[in-house]
Amino acid sequence: MTVTAPDLNASFPRAGRELLGRYTWLGRLADKVRADHAGTAGEYIAYCGLSTGFLDRAGVSVDDFDALIKKDASDADLVSYFDKHVDDAHREAANAYVLDDQKAHLDKQDAEEGKTAA
Repeated sequence: MTVTAPDLNASFPRAGRELLGRYTWLGRLADKVRADHAGTAGEYIAYCGLSTGFLDRAGVSVDDFDALIKKDASDADLVSYFDKHVDDAHREAANAYVLDDQKAHLDKQDAEEGKTAA
């Protein structure tokens, strides 16, 4: 099964607060990296500082995440990988980084994309 990359020239990636499995930011990161690989990222930066901060705190390298996307990992595959490789403490740290430390950034992003802050 081939995962279709979103066209971020025409739509927004998922909201950063939206959970994919038990992980904030993971869905948005997947959308941005898939679009980057497909050449449809528009002005979005796949591995922006927030994305790399999320991955660092989760204990997943950019190279490992990129390899998953290159292997056409589905959302379910990503959740399975994270559940297997990310312990509870790292998951909580990654989610707290996104939801707490980057709250102002998420609020701005949601406003720009017409999404309601959670």
